[in-house]
Amino acid sequence: MRMIATAVAILLTTAPVFAQDAKPSLADLATDSAMKEAFDKMAADHQMPDWIAANAVTSEGDEVSFDGKTYLAMSACKQHDCGANAMAVLYEPQEKVMYGVLSTSENDGASEKLEWLNIGGNAESIDGKTLLYATLTGSVTNHPDDFKYTSEATE
Repeated sequence: MRMIATAVAILLTTAPVFAQDAKPSLADLATDSAMKEAFDKMAADHQMPDWIAANAVTSEGDEVSFDGKTYLAMSACKQHDCGANAMAVLYEPQEKVMYGVLSTSENDGASEKLEWLNIGGNAESIDGKTLLYATLTGSVTNHPDDFKYTSEATE
Protein backbone atom coordinates (compact mmCIF):
# COMPACT_ATOMS: atom_id res chain seq x y z
CA MET A 1 0.00 0.00 0.00
CA ARG A 2 2.83 2.36 0.87
CA MET A 3 4.41 1.75 -2.58
CA ILE A 4 1.14 2.67 -4.31
CA ALA A 5 0.85 5.87 -2.28
CA THR A 6 4.45 6.75 -3.16
CA ALA A 7 3.84 6.08 -6.87
CA VAL A 8 0.71 8.24 -6.85
CA ALA A 9 2.57 11.05 -5.08
CA ILE A 10 5.36 10.92 -7.68
CA LEU A 11 2.86 11.03 -10.54
CA LEU A 12 0.97 13.94 -9.02
CA THR A 13 4.12 15.99 -8.52
CA THR A 14 5.64 15.27 -11.94
CA ALA A 15 2.49 15.67 -14.07
CA PRO A 16 2.60 19.49 -13.91
CA VAL A 17 6.22 19.40 -15.11
CA PHE A 18 5.24 17.35 -18.15
CA ALA A 19 2.33 19.68 -18.85
CA GLN A 20 4.63 22.70 -18.82
CA ASP A 21 6.75 21.11 -21.54
CA ALA A 22 3.80 20.78 -23.93
CA LYS A 23 4.16 22.92 -27.03
CA PRO A 24 1.33 25.29 -27.97
CA SER A 25 -1.31 24.16 -30.45
CA LEU A 26 -4.44 25.61 -32.01
CA ALA A 27 -6.36 24.00 -29.14
CA ASP A 28 -4.87 26.82 -27.03
CA LEU A 29 -7.15 29.32 -28.78
CA ALA A 30 -9.64 28.54 -26.02
CA THR A 31 -7.25 29.63 -23.25
CA ASP A 32 -4.62 31.94 -24.78
CA SER A 33 -6.23 35.34 -25.30
CA ALA A 34 -3.30 36.79 -27.28
CA MET A 35 -3.32 33.82 -29.67
CA LYS A 36 -7.11 34.05 -29.99
CA GLU A 37 -6.90 37.77 -30.78
CA ALA A 38 -4.27 37.13 -33.48
CA PHE A 39 -6.41 34.31 -34.92
CA ASP A 40 -9.55 36.48 -34.98
CA LYS A 41 -7.67 39.30 -36.74
CA MET A 42 -6.27 36.86 -39.31
CA ALA A 43 -9.70 35.34 -39.95
CA ALA A 44 -11.68 38.61 -39.89
CA ASP A 45 -12.42 38.76 -43.62
CA HIS A 46 -12.98 35.03 -44.08
CA GLN A 47 -15.73 32.53 -43.32
CA MET A 48 -14.17 30.00 -40.97
CA PRO A 49 -15.53 26.45 -41.05
CA ASP A 50 -17.40 25.28 -37.96
CA TRP A 51 -15.00 22.39 -37.34
CA ILE A 52 -12.23 24.81 -36.31
CA ALA A 53 -14.11 25.87 -33.18
CA ALA A 54 -15.42 22.41 -32.29
CA ASN A 55 -13.73 19.02 -32.37
CA ALA A 56 -10.72 19.95 -34.49
CA VAL A 57 -7.77 17.59 -34.34
CA THR A 58 -4.70 19.72 -33.53
CA SER A 59 -0.96 19.17 -33.47
CA GLU A 60 1.68 20.76 -31.29
CA GLY A 61 3.50 23.71 -32.78
CA ASP A 62 6.97 23.51 -34.28
CA GLU A 63 9.35 26.46 -34.36
CA VAL A 64 10.15 27.81 -37.82
CA SER A 65 11.73 31.08 -38.86
CA PHE A 66 11.81 33.53 -41.72
CA ASP A 67 12.39 37.24 -42.11
CA GLY A 68 14.45 37.24 -38.91
CA LYS A 69 11.53 36.11 -36.71
CA THR A 70 10.58 32.84 -35.05
CA TYR A 71 7.05 31.50 -35.52
CA LEU A 72 5.06 28.57 -34.22
CA ALA A 73 3.80 26.45 -37.11
CA MET A 74 0.59 24.73 -36.02
CA SER A 75 -2.04 22.70 -37.82
CA ALA A 76 -5.55 21.43 -37.31
CA CYS A 77 -8.00 19.36 -39.29
CA LYS A 78 -11.62 18.30 -39.26
CA GLN A 79 -12.10 15.24 -37.10
CA HIS A 80 -12.61 12.09 -39.23
CA ASP A 81 -11.99 14.14 -42.40
CA CYS A 82 -8.42 15.42 -42.13
CA GLY A 83 -7.57 14.70 -45.75
CA ALA A 84 -10.29 17.00 -47.04
CA ASN A 85 -10.39 19.79 -44.42
CA ALA A 86 -7.25 21.18 -42.83
CA MET A 87 -5.70 24.42 -41.63
CA ALA A 88 -2.17 25.58 -40.88
CA VAL A 89 -1.06 28.78 -39.16
CA LEU A 90 2.16 30.58 -38.37
CA TYR A 91 1.96 32.48 -35.09
CA GLU A 92 4.53 35.04 -33.98
CA PRO A 93 3.84 35.49 -30.25
CA GLN A 94 6.00 38.60 -29.67
CA GLU A 95 4.16 40.70 -32.25
CA LYS A 96 0.95 38.68 -31.85
CA VAL A 97 0.51 38.18 -35.59
CA MET A 98 -0.82 35.09 -37.34
CA TYR A 99 -0.85 33.94 -40.97
CA GLY A 100 -2.79 30.95 -42.20
CA VAL A 101 -4.10 28.71 -44.94
CA LEU A 102 -7.31 26.71 -45.16
CA SER A 103 -7.20 23.62 -47.35
CA THR A 104 -10.26 21.86 -48.72
CA SER A 105 -10.16 19.05 -51.22
CA GLU A 106 -12.67 17.02 -53.16
CA ASN A 107 -12.67 13.93 -55.35
CA ASP A 108 -10.39 11.97 -53.02
CA GLY A 109 -7.75 14.69 -53.10
CA ALA A 110 -7.64 15.07 -56.87
CA SER A 111 -8.06 18.82 -56.42
CA GLU A 112 -7.28 21.12 -53.53
CA LYS A 113 -8.43 24.66 -52.79
CA LEU A 114 -6.17 26.86 -50.67
CA GLU A 115 -7.48 29.99 -48.97
CA TRP A 116 -4.66 32.21 -47.69
CA LEU A 117 -5.33 34.22 -44.51
CA ASN A 118 -3.63 37.52 -43.66
CA ILE A 119 -1.06 37.14 -46.44
CA GLY A 120 0.13 40.54 -47.61
CA GLY A 121 2.97 41.47 -49.89
CA ASN A 122 5.80 41.08 -47.39
CA ALA A 123 8.00 38.08 -46.58
CA GLU A 124 4.94 36.04 -45.60
CA SER A 125 3.79 36.04 -49.21
CA ILE A 126 6.69 33.78 -50.27
CA ASP A 127 8.41 32.11 -47.32
CA GLY A 128 5.24 32.21 -45.24
CA LYS A 129 3.20 30.39 -47.88
CA THR A 130 5.96 27.80 -48.25
CA LEU A 131 6.01 27.20 -44.50
CA LEU A 132 2.22 27.08 -44.25
CA TYR A 133 1.92 24.46 -46.97
CA ALA A 134 4.80 22.47 -45.46
CA THR A 135 2.90 22.54 -42.15
CA LEU A 136 -0.25 21.23 -43.87
CA THR A 137 1.64 18.32 -45.41
CA GLY A 138 3.51 17.40 -42.23
CA SER A 139 6.93 18.31 -43.63
CA VAL A 140 7.62 20.84 -40.86
CA THR A 141 6.89 18.27 -38.15
CA ASN A 142 8.96 15.62 -39.90
CA HIS A 143 11.93 17.91 -40.69
CA PRO A 144 11.73 20.92 -38.32
CA ASP A 145 15.35 22.01 -38.71
CA ASP A 146 14.91 22.38 -42.48
CA PHE A 147 12.43 25.23 -42.03
CA LYS A 148 14.51 27.86 -40.25
CA TYR A 149 15.18 30.44 -42.94
CA THR A 150 17.67 33.19 -42.15
CA SER A 151 17.36 36.71 -43.44
CA GLU A 152 20.98 36.73 -44.59
CA ALA A 153 21.47 36.85 -48.34
CA THR A 154 23.58 34.12 -49.86
CA GLU A 155 26.31 34.91 -52.33
